[in-house]
Amino acid sequence: MSFSRTKITWLLLFTGFYFHAKAQSEIAIAEQAFAQMAKDSGTKKAFIQFLDSSSLIFYKGQSHNALSFWKNLSDNGGLLLWKPVYTGMAASGEMGFSTGPFEQHDVPAGPVNQSGNYSSIWVKNKQGQWKVLIDLGMPYKPSLFQKNWEQTEQTGLLPATTATGWQQVEQELITHFQHNGRQAFLPYLTNGSWFNIQDQSPLHTAKDIKAGLQQIPADLQFQYMGGALSAAGDLFYAYGIVDRHGNKENYLRVWGHKKDGWKLLLQVLRWVR
Repeated sequence: MSFSRTKITWLLLFTGFYFHAKAQSEIAIAEQAFAQMAKDSGTKKAFIQFLDSSSLIFYKGQSHNALSFWKNLSDNGGLLLWKPVYTGMAASGEMGFSTGPFEQHDVPAGPVNQSGNYSSIWVKNKQGQWKVLIDLGMPYKPSLFQKNWEQTEQTGLLPATTATGWQQVEQELITHFQHNGRQAFLPYLTNGSWFNIQDQSPLHTAKDIKAGLQQIPADLQFQYMGGALSAAGDLFYAYGIVDRHGNKENYLRVWGHKKDGWKLLLQVLRWVR
């Protein structure tokens, strides 16, 4: 009898893991659908379809409504290609993130005009549809879109013991950076961390990030602007201003809670050289 219960227990655990793993892939599926629509029907139409009504884009430190921007943008007939490589989702299933390479062509059969990595925050609206809330790109050359990337998902997140401390975590990192410079990021790294930093191809292991930290100027000043915590208390995003000698750009950070505390899952860091 105990053997039977054990088998049932393992079956339930396996089934729960399967459905959680399946749910985790929702972000990648939504991102792929977004990219496919841009390829098939045009970039402008795809962004208008997939952007949340409160979505944000950034320019020189300022945030702007992304949906309004795209509605007012002329459609030049160019081609924008991208694909998700690294994704993650809160256990509550209403918030997630995605990053991967992009490349832009002025004409579909023409040469690559721009390339880099996109990073997006996804939220599920009241109708149960996934929408892009934040979109922030990091340009670099050459394009890595054609590279055979292995798609990975961030898993193993745990609810934080308190739902009120997430903004403090972000502010503590900002304070630590003011005092310790780029070394302030080290305690928050995990082997799943992914850094998209100015003019650099992605750093996506803790080892690579540690080696690449020297590329980040020590004189950056961060100003938090906003963010949100998932309903499960295991994931939050934060965005803000990067000020260097009065010249402003933006940052985006995605944090995940693990057994050893809050860790940086994704950081997009732009500054004026």
